[in-house]
Amino acid sequence: MAIDLHVTSPFMRGPAVLEVQQALAVLGYLPGPLDAAYGPATAAAIKAFQSARGLPVDGWVGAQTRAALAAAVPGAPGDKVAPARPGSAIGKEALAEAARQIGVKESPAGSNRTPFGVWYGQDAVPWCNIFVSYCFQVGAGYTICEGSKGAGVKRGKGCAFVPSTKAWLETAGMWVGRTEPQAGDIVIFNWNGNRPDHIGIVGQSLGNGQFTTIEGNTSIGNDSNGGEVMRRQRDLLHVEGFGRVIPG
Repeated sequence: MAIDLHVTSPFMRGPAVLEVQQALAVLGYLPGPLDAAYGPATAAAIKAFQSARGLPVDGWVGAQTRAALAAAVPGAPGDKVAPARPGSAIGKEALAEAARQIGVKESPAGSNRTPFGVWYGQDAVPWCNIFVSYCFQVGAGYTICEGSKGAGVKRGKGCAFVPSTKAWLETAGMWVGRTEPQAGDIVIFNWNGNRPDHIGIVGQSLGNGQFTTIEGNTSIGNDSNGGEVMRRQRDLLHVEGFGRVIPG
């Protein structure tokens, strides 16, 4: 029997919470980041859903609310429609450039030496963020992190340090968090819960928390230092969040 979901300290976490968040998002409610953590934003979205469906409004996902979520279809009376944020034309151009680079490898293997490092002017260093910088600059004529003074930022080129790219996206108002990604979004990964440590470009959403990417310096055996440009399939649970480059 499924346990009731509600706000606790620490937050309840897991696939059951993520499933509720995804259902709320599809119905047009705003549960906050799709992070598998049952926090106040998710509870508030549940209360709004309960109110619209004539259920007891308590912010708990018990048997009655769970059944109503499972049976719900978008657009019922009282439902809200969340405004869609447009995709990034710049991001899609960067994605097209990334696709042209699939299969490029370090030479020699394990050296971190790539054409992208040569372009950046800093070769033989970890290069996943350099690859993203290359794709946006060469493919879309857009320099990520331009004007930022974060670590790893290089004027006219982009950034080599993932935490600095995330900080710039947040400051620039282009951080969309953990949500359903769109093609061309920048995806920031965090494998161990410390600081973000890998980056790529979203190819497409597959639904149910799954999506494809194109990433540099990755491999099946080493996600963050694998030495190749590859198309990968990823899971939302490994994501810090997404950035969508739409300049104001």
